[in-house]
Amino acid sequence: MSERKPDIVLEVDGQRYGGWKSIDISRGLEQCAGTFRLSVTDRWPQQNEPRGIKAGAACRVTIDGRAVITGYVDDVEVSWSATSHEYRVSGRDKTADLVDCCPPSLQLKGADLPALARRWARLFGIEVMVEAECNKAVPGFKTEEGETCFEMLERLARANAVMLTSDGDGRLVITRAGTHKAAAALQMGGNLLRLALSSSMKDRFSEVTVKGQSAGSDTWDGPGNAQAKGTANDPNVPRYRPLTVIAEQEEFGSATTRARHEIAVRYGKGHQARALVNGWYAGTELWQPNRLADILDSSGQAMATWLIVNVSWHMDDRGFLTELSLSPREAYELLPEMPKGAKGKKGKDASLWLQ
Repeated sequence: MSERKPDIVLEVDGQRYGGWKSIDISRGLEQCAGTFRLSVTDRWPQQNEPRGIKAGAACRVTIDGRAVITGYVDDVEVSWSATSHEYRVSGRDKTADLVDCCPPSLQLKGADLPALARRWARLFGIEVMVEAECNKAVPGFKTEEGETCFEMLERLARANAVMLTSDGDGRLVITRAGTHKAAAALQMGGNLLRLALSSSMKDRFSEVTVKGQSAGSDTWDGPGNAQAKGTANDPNVPRYRPLTVIAEQEEFGSATTRARHEIAVRYGKGHQARALVNGWYAGTELWQPNRLADILDSSGQAMATWLIVNVSWHMDDRGFLTELSLSPREAYELLPEMPKGAKGKKGKDASLWLQ
């Protein structure tokens, strides 16, 4: 096991709580809010006073002084047995409020993702960090009844080909698939305790044809629009498996480009890896999502360089372990999509989506 033993502290209302016996902390590209679950079991005679942590309290989880979760306590569970007393605490980043809550009804002539994200994030005391260009305004955007803040922002994110996640300080982060490498590689016989690779053909096709509308009138849904068509092939699919994708008026871009993108994303999603790593650190840094990681065999030969999609830091009687989920970067290289319900002219506004 790793010689380095990280110091994990839960801060609530100015109080610092340590001594946890079981720890699970998770962050990832596919979750807007990081999560934590901590527990401690004490023999009954040693537990004289209850820990003063209440559900709903603001909190911060740090690893060696670095914030990895800044948000709120969701649940507190206390249990007793004849010989022991167990205390469990779980919670999420501040951005969980965006996932759970619905925004006020709103209709805009043009919706800008960073501006709208800041507008609603401010209601929940959340800061927004923009790591990727996403200033394409969506014409005629409106919220849908019962739609959460995150669902609404995710529609705008897809329009700008970006992703929404969070960081350890509880900020909403607008980003794209990362290009920076992790500080350490994953090597069999080295830091890798277990590596599971999976490959699937279930959602892959030998030929993908995208049919949509091309330029021809002043509006996206105008009668003069002709049907655009583009086809791409996946040479790694061993048998004839055709797929036709109908691009509605809400979708943008060259049909051929979209067909190639469909092939690339399905390839990426069809290849996944789960790695169990000794310790929590890649060199001097914690393992982090949205970093590229080299996967090496026991001789140090590179097998692949994949994107870290999710990171889970665990601590239990096995020691300090990190579980990583990885996929080819292609799975997260996005193309812009016009959000459902938005309308605009084919001229100046729409041309933005074809770049």
